Amino acid sequence: MSLTRRIALGAITFITLTEVGMASSLLLPSPDQLAGDWKLYAQKDVGHVCTLRLHAPQTLLSGELDCAEKLLGVRVSAWLVTPDTLALVGGDGVALRHFNRVQPGLYEWDVEAGKTLRLERLDPP
Repeated sequence: MSLTRRIALGAITFITLTEVGMASSLLLPSPDQLAGDWKLYAQKDVGHVCTLRLHAPQTLLSGELDCAEKLLGVRVSAWLVTPDTLALVGGDGVALRHFNRVQPGLYEWDVEAGKTLRLERLDPP
């Protein structure tokens, strides 16, 4: 087999593996998969923890919403999921706080330099 052909076959294999890997990393979790009890806290202040419940299929929030408002700077009442974030939605339906997925059951939002809020699952899926 010629060198050019080997390179071409290697490139095709690499592209195929990369596309499959990228596609699987962008799978959209269903609301049912994320529903349950979560805790919201500042990464450097684990003593101040707010407990939230994500409901499905309506994607409404309940729990310590006053506590969450102090951390988030906005009153939240619902949530939605994207392939790489979990967003908390304000009562106006517009104010969003996007938490980036760090690993299953853990999302983070960099509020400002040096301040990160975490949304961490309390109960197993």
